[in-house]
This record gives sequence, C-alpha cells and structure tokens, in this order.
Amino acid sequence: MTPSPEEQFIETLGLIFQAEGVPRISGQVLAYLVLAGDSRSLTEIAQALGVSKASVSTNVRQLEARGATERDSRIGSRQDLWRAVADPHHRVLGTMAERFDRNADRMQDIAAGFAGDPDKQQRVGAFGDFYRQSAKFLRTWFDAVGDGSEPGDIIRKAND
Repeated sequence: MTPSPEEQFIETLGLIFQAEGVPRISGQVLAYLVLAGDSRSLTEIAQALGVSKASVSTNVRQLEARGATERDSRIGSRQDLWRAVADPHHRVLGTMAERFDRNADRMQDIAAGFAGDPDKQQRVGAFGDFYRQSAKFLRTWFDAVGDGSEPGDIIRKAND
C-alpha cells in the first residue's frame, strides 16, 4: 500500500531532521503540526504519530527553542497546546542567525583572553569571524526568502 501524502510528508521531514543531527521525531512532530493547521495537545500529537507523550513533550520544546513551534491555549483547558509557527522553514533562518551571533560573541570573548598570545588569539578569533559572517549571511538569506530573491542575489547581498 502506498503511503498517503500526509504520511510521506511526516516521514520525509523526520528523515531530513535526522540527517541534520536532530531527532527524527522532531521533524515528524513539526510536519504533523504543519498539516494540522491549528493547535494540538501533546496527547493528540502522540496518538497521531504513535509515539510517547514524553517524547512529544521533549521535541515540541526543542522545536520551540528553534522557533518552529509555539504554545497555545484554549479557554477552559489546562493542557499545553502546540502549533507550528507560520512559515517555520523560513523562521529557522532567523533563529540560526541569532544562535550564530551568540557563538561569535562567545568566541570573541575567549579570543580576548589570549592577549598575551597573538597566534592563539587569531586562531580562536577566526571562529568568531566565521560565526559573525555566517550570521550576517543567514539574516540576508532570511530577508531574501521573504522577498523572493534569487540565490545569486542573496550571495551578493551577503557580501555587501
């Protein structure tokens, strides 16, 4: 029997996440929430995916930290509800840029501690430079995805 398009999307996004070093269930949860189109409880998500509620709880929180999901509530309900943010694939770029900026700050702070050893200071500082340049590129990419820019335009903007 051929899997439905819904099953294909859920499984494929799970495999993509897994290939990126993120738990497979995170991709499956996000795919399920994207298809659902509105908020779901941990129980609903767990039942739909055939996984434990604890696993769903852990993974929706990781997705929230990455900017892909958000909590929601319903009047009269004490349950946490979760939904995919609008355009989660786009928002991830902004979240990554913020994370890369934090990494750059950390590396630059550490590099400053090597004031007596310019060689080490330069090598550690190169990590900070990498993260800062990557954050700039990710922000440019984030903006360009929103305005429909072509890949070549994105690279040119990032180099400006």
